[in-house]
Amino acid sequence: MKHRLLILLLLSFGCLQGQVDTTQSQGFSEQCSQVSVPVEVMIGSDYSTYQVVINKQIGSAISKFSFYSMINYDMYYDDDIPDNYFIQSIFFYSLSKRFGVGLGANSKPYEGTKPLIAISYSIYTPSIGLYIQPSYETYKDGLFEIYSLFSWAPVNQNIFQPYFKFEGYTSWGGGHSYSYQNWRLGLQYKILRFGPAMNVAYFGENFESATNFGGFVNIIIY
Repeated sequence: MKHRLLILLLLSFGCLQGQVDTTQSQGFSEQCSQVSVPVEVMIGSDYSTYQVVINKQIGSAISKFSFYSMINYDMYYDDDIPDNYFIQSIFFYSLSKRFGVGLGANSKPYEGTKPLIAISYSIYTPSIGLYIQPSYETYKDGLFEIYSLFSWAPVNQNIFQPYFKFEGYTSWGGGHSYSYQNWRLGLQYKILRFGPAMNVAYFGENFESATNFGGFVNIIIY
């Protein structure tokens, strides 16, 4: 488990360093508009979760091409339960301000790496973020998936702001395969978010569920 976690940490650090290298010669405001990488750690009752999300335009700020990647790693306290990870990387082409189409790949334990096609819909304002992404693994026995993310934090002169985030995912093959709901409710101080957290997972056609309660810390790296 430890060596896999080390590889994951090095991979995410390399991605973050790449973000800095490509923007260090630009102005600060342009850098912040192009690079926003939330890094989250959730410590729960049954397992801990580490997540990095990269969503970056390729080239200039008006480029129609972008790169999206999510790295999610679950570390279980019970040695009899193997760690679980999910890595998704997609290159998108923007069809309009809200819609994009993309090609990429999923990487999961026991299933390996499979190519996929995806579409995305997004709305971003100073206080609200909404992202919906249906995708389909094109390899044999591939899954149809829907990923969604909604976040809210008001913008005003207060030092601390309320913060809410919902993250949902579901996948089907011949029937339901796996789904999860991640709930975050807390406070935001500048680039730091923290508070209680709950992860709910559903497995198989019978939707057997497991709930993980805990707390989270989320840092936005520019």
